[in-house]
Amino acid sequence: MIDPNFQEPAMYQSKSFASGIKAELMHYSLAESIISSLETTTPAFGFGFCMSGFTRSKLSCLKNEFEIKGGESAVFYFPEIKIWSQISSKEAVWRMTINIPEKILREMVETDYNSFPDKVKNFALKNFREPFRIKDKITPHMRKLMMQILHCPYKGSAASFFIEAKVMELIACKIDSLGKITEKIQINKSGSFKKQDIERLYFAREILNKKVENPPELSDLSRETGISRTKLINGFSHVFGTTPAAYLREIRLKKAKDLISQEDKNLTEIAIMIGYSSSSHFSKAFKAYFGVSPSIYIRNNKKK
Repeated sequence: MIDPNFQEPAMYQSKSFASGIKAELMHYSLAESIISSLETTTPAFGFGFCMSGFTRSKLSCLKNEFEIKGGESAVFYFPEIKIWSQISSKEAVWRMTINIPEKILREMVETDYNSFPDKVKNFALKNFREPFRIKDKITPHMRKLMMQILHCPYKGSAASFFIEAKVMELIACKIDSLGKITEKIQINKSGSFKKQDIERLYFAREILNKKVENPPELSDLSRETGISRTKLINGFSHVFGTTPAAYLREIRLKKAKDLISQEDKNLTEIAIMIGYSSSSHFSKAFKAYFGVSPSIYIRNNKKK
């Protein structure tokens, strides 16, 4: 629970939208520095924005403490929150947090895979889950959107629509920012590869896209693209953030999802069409990737 010495913020707004996304805006000043504590077992994934102020936080799920400073934004995942915070009184604290449901995050990552850092992708696709916080700067446009939310010119239902639109735009800005960070990381990681190597890696990916049903063996793909097997594996991971095998599995399952939505083929036919030798193997892979079995996905799809 919150420490009794903690003072109520001068402004606190919390908005929950039909999509399940929740936004919290805090804007307050303190008479003096305080130490507060908070505990909840609810997992939290989302984006954070700090316009001004300073907070030093220590979470039970993270080894090291971290600081939240004015001018920073971040993407985070905390499986639980057991926290103490030392809050500075030198500057007014002005922060916003946007919590995003796992289902929506998974759709974001599946739609724009290369825009997200590996830690976010691993969390969204349930590869493995470890707490993280990846910080970046607040852009001028993010500042502008936060100002518009804080000083909303409307009331009632008009205000709700206005704030939701600005929150969604703020999410779009953060995803765009993450994409630029990820691109820089990939470029830096690719520094040891020549331009010709990069072109061959893109050629390898193109081959996998075209031959989903009957893909070449890794050694054959290496010969066809003119790049060594080792460099193919390492380069694929550096440039695309995944292995050739994992990439092939991803595009196969996404194609399977599209075929299931068409409702004119059974699971056995779909499994064969995307290169799986058995429907049981396909079902296990589908559930591991999307979190539900193909049969449940079909049932849910029919209800829509």
